[in-house]
Amino acid sequence: MHRATIPVNNVPTEIITYNRWVEEGIAMNGKNDIVIIITGNPGVPAFYEEFAKQLQLKLPSEIPIWVIGHTGHTKPPDNVPDCYPDTKTFRHLYDLKGNLEHKAEFIKKYVPPNAKIHLVAHSIGSWFTMNLLRDKGIADKVVKCYLLFPTIERMAESPCGQFLTNIILRIAAFIMFMAWIFTLFPHIVQVILVRIFGLFYGIPTNCTDAVLQMVHPIPLKRIFLLAKQEMIVVKDLDNDLISQHKKKLFLYYGSKDGWTPIRYYEDLKAKFPDVDAHLDRRGFQHSFVLKNAVEVGKMIGDLINESISSKIT
Repeated sequence: MHRATIPVNNVPTEIITYNRWVEEGIAMNGKNDIVIIITGNPGVPAFYEEFAKQLQLKLPSEIPIWVIGHTGHTKPPDNVPDCYPDTKTFRHLYDLKGNLEHKAEFIKKYVPPNAKIHLVAHSIGSWFTMNLLRDKGIADKVVKCYLLFPTIERMAESPCGQFLTNIILRIAAFIMFMAWIFTLFPHIVQVILVRIFGLFYGIPTNCTDAVLQMVHPIPLKRIFLLAKQEMIVVKDLDNDLISQHKKKLFLYYGSKDGWTPIRYYEDLKAKFPDVDAHLDRRGFQHSFVLKNAVEVGKMIGDLINESISSKIT
């Protein structure tokens, strides 16, 4: 694994990679496949480490796996506290459109022209992935999009969307204030508190670093900003986009998902009976990276292998 920060769309961005770093291109032995994971919100790549490891175990060793989160969702380095552009002045870098441009620039800058992209997206990452297909240059490179628990429509109407709008966003300032107090504690105390909290809320110890990345007033401000925009912008399903690219789409819905109720899956299948969409029967959670990273990673790894094999034959 290689973890480093690089500039993408004028924002320092943490990238986690397996098998090959982003500036090393792809292997020149006949395989030109690459897997890019686009996170949900919070867009902290460290949450997806175990999931990406499972993909690495399933896929050929020469296939790069890159994880990219969202702009400013990880805390700034202690030695460079002002490395991020100011949120107030450069708000456009942190909103939905800015994050979409962020993903598009990353692909155009670092993905080789001859690459075949397998996009794996979680939650709002699915919305970004769908909209990346509007760019013909990117769409032509994409072999398949694996949209996990996809929040691509009616977010504010969902149970979790209503809770976020009516409760969480109303107390966002208080949460950020408490996060500021949290940052005053010594690191070891922060780790202990996160692990105690995790015992009650099902956060595994291997996600402690990821939680510490986001429990800071600077990333939390950007996380809430993006979440608020999601409620406003992500409304109607883009039927034309799905119709145009449905052969490239694999959608996986949760059976008990407060962000994507079962009726969203049923409505999608009613409109597009032949779309490759599935309803979970194994009890996976929307936040699968916390409890089901291994199982979902193996499932997606097998699907990508099938896609690669069918492409070769």
